[in-house]
Amino acid sequence: MPSTNRGTLLETLRTLISDVECSPVNIFEDEPGRQKLRHQVDSLRNAVTSPLERIFEDIFFQPHQTAAVKIALEGKWLEALGDGRPKTAHQIAAITGAETELVVRIMMVLTATGIIKEEGPQTYTATSISKILLDPAWANGLRHFMINLPGYLQRNGYKVPQDVKTGPFADTWGKNTWALYKAEPWRGDIFNSFMTKWKEGTTIWTDRYPVQRNLCTNIDQTRNAVLLVDIGGGNGQMLKEFAQNPANKTGRLILQDLPEVLRFTESLKDQGIEPMPYDFFTPQPIKGAKCYYFRGILHDWPDRACHEILRNTVPAMRRDYSKLLLDEIVLPDVNIPPRGAFLDLSMMAIETGAERTSKQWYDLLGSVGLRIEKIWSTETGLDSVIEAVVNK
Repeated sequence: MPSTNRGTLLETLRTLISDVECSPVNIFEDEPGRQKLRHQVDSLRNAVTSPLERIFEDIFFQPHQTAAVKIALEGKWLEALGDGRPKTAHQIAAITGAETELVVRIMMVLTATGIIKEEGPQTYTATSISKILLDPAWANGLRHFMINLPGYLQRNGYKVPQDVKTGPFADTWGKNTWALYKAEPWRGDIFNSFMTKWKEGTTIWTDRYPVQRNLCTNIDQTRNAVLLVDIGGGNGQMLKEFAQNPANKTGRLILQDLPEVLRFTESLKDQGIEPMPYDFFTPQPIKGAKCYYFRGILHDWPDRACHEILRNTVPAMRRDYSKLLLDEIVLPDVNIPPRGAFLDLSMMAIETGAERTSKQWYDLLGSVGLRIEKIWSTETGLDSVIEAVVNK
């Protein structure tokens, strides 16, 4: 029988209460403090949950939760609750054409996990979680992540996937990610909309990195000098935010991505941003820019592909002038938080990529002739800017 000491629980609770009392009225105003509280609450939950409960609730039944969310989303049940008013299972069924019994059974999962609120017998209301899922961009993310990773690993001898063309995504869909998006552009569109929404919820790299001091000073004064090349920058959201600060416009701003991704970026020219079709598996055509910036690109790829991408970039960099900035996650060596762990597994499944520790980043960049100057991280870690230069 598992055991937890009551005294230990009381001490944990006292510490938690003390930390809550020292928090701001809105705990979301103190992100490091909020993360600390969350860790304490998770530890407390684990202490009072039996191993079998953890196995059933957090492992065996987790796929059922995802399936239940997808059913309610695609069946428009969440949309039926979107007006904020309570509705019975019978009303949801009448609105959507579903069978009442099925609504009840799926809603049991969603109310048990807090995704939907149960107001009474077979009566439900939306929550902040279900309202977020109504955003098409977030819903697109849910559709994108349906991949049979366990089956793939079993069939391939439990080896880490190394080739996107034959990896778990290609195994499930018949094509790798990029080939599928090229063949069916609408799939790429829903993925790009999800990634745009995802990035809206993350910290901005310029909040972590001293742009003015490290990039905008000592900039080449020639007429066509390039300040920043955003490589694989999608629809240009990052560059649009960057260009809003007039102090950042000390040189040309170039957005590079595949032609099919740049289809709707013509208007960026009005903001001083130059879209340029480019495949980062080919030599970088912009030479001597002050900054070559990748946001969340290298975590998509295994090391050997990253070597190829970087070897196409390094020759374009000017020694003692150009900088490589990687806006990436840097995993701690121990106590990796759930977000970092889950993202690593997602990268393995979707792109055969990986999240990396600081040592892995040092090793990767060093192998192509780059030297890391500094890793600029948030107080809570993970989201980081890796600054590198050509090694002397």
